[in-house]
Amino acid sequence: MRKCLVLGAWIAMLACSPAWAAEQSTVFINLDRAFNEFYKTKLADTQLKEQADEFNGERKTLVSDYEKLQKDFAAIRDEAQNSALSDDVRAEKRNLAEEKLVELRDYESRIRRFDDSRRKQLDDQSRRMRKRIVEEIQQIVKDYAQKQGYLAVIDSSGQSLNGVENILYADPKIDITDTILGMLNKGKQEEKADDKGK
Repeated sequence: MRKCLVLGAWIAMLACSPAWAAEQSTVFINLDRAFNEFYKTKLADTQLKEQADEFNGERKTLVSDYEKLQKDFAAIRDEAQNSALSDDVRAEKRNLAEEKLVELRDYESRIRRFDDSRRKQLDDQSRRMRKRIVEEIQQIVKDYAQKQGYLAVIDSSGQSLNGVENILYADPKIDITDTILGMLNKGKQEEKADDKGK
């Protein structure tokens, strides 16, 4: 019985010690905030926007050419219906109008293929960039947690199926979002210092 009391007292002392508490601690990070405020995310967003603007410029050219074809088709079709022209000339204009219509349909398909291709390209690029950035954040969180002796880091930005935050309350003292953001954005400050040194 006495051995049990001594063992119980020893476990209670150990549980109250700061080292044991640090080893058993769980902390929280708002991963959405870390992702959105990371300077590399902003750079990636800028690159994607530039790419989208470039695609939109190409698309405008295609649409402009398509509209020109539509006007040409409408003009030839109207000529084919002009009763002042001879039957032979109208037949020739009808043939030309049919050829223009085929060309018009081909151009519509071309624009659809362009849209699908560019959308897929942007989606793939966005997914790759996001994955790379999230992996970098996760690695920094993991390294930091291991150095601090944390057993778990939980993302507090997640929501339940009802749209309610999963973590209803966490003491701000155990939220490491600001610390992680400082580590992530330290790279930007170092890049600026390197640029000034050149």
